[in-house]
Amino acid sequence: MKKILATAIALLLLCPIIGYSMPDEKQPMSLAIGVTTQMNGFFFTNKWGMNPADVDLRELIHGHSTVSWTENGDYVINQTVVQALEFYENHGDKTYRFVFSKDLAYSDGTTITARDYAFSALLLSSREFAVLGGASTELSYLRGFDVFRAGAPFAGVRLIDDYTLELTIDGRFLPYFYEVVLLNLVPYPIHVLATGCSVRDEGSGAYIYGPFSDALLRETILDEESGYLRHPTVTAGPYTLLAFDGENQAARFVRNPYYTGNHEGVIPQIDEINVIHVGIGDALDSLESGRIGLISRISEGAVIADGLGRLQGNTIRANSYMRTGQSFISFACEMGPTQSANVRKAVAHCVDVHAINAEFTQGFGLPVYGYYGMGQWMAQENQEALQTYETPLNPVEAARLLELDGWMLGESGMRYRAREDGSLEKLALKWAQPQETAMSAALERAIRNNFESVGIELEIVRLPFNQMLAHYYRQVDREYHMMSLATNFNLAFDPYFAFHTGERYQGESNRAGLKDEQLMDLALAMRQTQVGDRGAYVEAWLAFQDRFNELQPMVPLFTNAHFDFYRADLLGYRSNAYVGVAQAIVYAHIGDPLEEKVEDEIVEEGPLPLPQDERWLLGGEQWMLEDEQWLLNEEIMLVEDVVY
Repeated sequence: MKKILATAIALLLLCPIIGYSMPDEKQPMSLAIGVTTQMNGFFFTNKWGMNPADVDLRELIHGHSTVSWTENGDYVINQTVVQALEFYENHGDKTYRFVFSKDLAYSDGTTITARDYAFSALLLSSREFAVLGGASTELSYLRGFDVFRAGAPFAGVRLIDDYTLELTIDGRFLPYFYEVVLLNLVPYPIHVLATGCSVRDEGSGAYIYGPFSDALLRETILDEESGYLRHPTVTAGPYTLLAFDGENQAARFVRNPYYTGNHEGVIPQIDEINVIHVGIGDALDSLESGRIGLISRISEGAVIADGLGRLQGNTIRANSYMRTGQSFISFACEMGPTQSANVRKAVAHCVDVHAINAEFTQGFGLPVYGYYGMGQWMAQENQEALQTYETPLNPVEAARLLELDGWMLGESGMRYRAREDGSLEKLALKWAQPQETAMSAALERAIRNNFESVGIELEIVRLPFNQMLAHYYRQVDREYHMMSLATNFNLAFDPYFAFHTGERYQGESNRAGLKDEQLMDLALAMRQTQVGDRGAYVEAWLAFQDRFNELQPMVPLFTNAHFDFYRADLLGYRSNAYVGVAQAIVYAHIGDPLEEKVEDEIVEEGPLPLPQDERWLLGGEQWMLEDEQWLLNEEIMLVEDVVY
């Protein structure tokens, strides 16, 4: 049974205890999953955005990664994929040698070898990939990355033989608190993405041999009719994409017969999954009517309360978990009035965070005062310190900050300041919000009057979600000073590139447009904490939060509980803060509940619970020597953000 999550306020959550019989293996199982965010249909990598619906579906079809995470939030080497792993250090660099299983295959039956993992590293790091508009700096920590981008072999990626691969982390990027995350690779099929090419290594590093070019990738990845971005039919995950209908917002997946299991060797039992878009207001009715069998990550308080009220009918079930992210208002710090920290902080003083939290979450959330979510362990351990960063509703202070910046009230009640040429500039902000969301209406009610009272002219524009993301990721010329969004932070929390000042990181990683060397250095201090030094990491994390609040690149709003509601006969479904719907569905099957019992529990006020244990430290003693190989100990906890 899922433990009921506590917040600093009492929550009444209902958790089922269900007995079940194993399903009849001969009877095909199908499940309809509803998503409340419209799918863009970008099912390849996250390089073209982190739409949460797309992210979940990508994780359904792409698998056999070298690193996996468990339901406890532990990062582990995927032993279904990696048979053995050893590492050694050389002049500050650190090399890991992988020996891969010989039982891996793509959904078309093609064998997966070390060459596929090498190809993934080469592809995602290549300048040819970057030309397409995909973010291609993710593996910049590997030795020789910049030289590889200039056309040389990739020295940090060594293909030893068909089943042995070496990755070398450049010593300049070490130490790194979440080091093992740097070893994560997902295999992608070279015979589909780079037809006629192969991976070679003559001793100085791996490279792609053959007619590899951005023109080739534009055809194999971006073609609207057959490109891998929208039509990845050959994949290595638990399911395979059969069809996607963007106009009607529906996708169909079938079980991949060649999938050999997740990190625990678990193979999915549900044969077919159909994903459809449903409005948040229709989600529970669609569930009760049988149109869908599962809806995940519900965060709207009114919908949660409605869903909990329906559990008594014993036709649906629910589980909940605290969110590792937050809802926020993001500023475009590179343009117009919001280039100024004083303007950004003045806006923050016009936002009644408590009123927004109360209206939207209705008791299932908490205000946040920095770049964190209450599902994160460091936030749970430092709630009192975080309270000091609160920016209260204070229009008087907002007016003072604006006057410091030269914005003076005119006769119209709006603020103006003089330009260098003597003309007047009006303080007018454009605010983009997603269409048809309860959050948009709540924000407007809580903010518009306060803006008017301090002399800020506000224009609100509601956009389709894909257009919102295009502006947020700076894939188009931005027109909006403010954007309302939400994010779930990566479990390996590392905001270094999110606030990197380098030009090549603008847009693809740095979405706020903020260029502050001090904030970037504080993020660097976090990532360069020695593995396992939890105290030093928290110290650096708090220093980062302090500078973040000085600069106010966004207005944090709230963090809340997420609820998954699902049909009562969906058994074994194991979602939580660390395991999303795509990972959890692998454990699920459809059966007949034998016992229907719901326990009510009221959680007393108090701090959020800590993680179940502290097996998140990585040290040499956690490896064991056997048969002259450094093999994996199952107890090791090794070490994105999704925007919606």
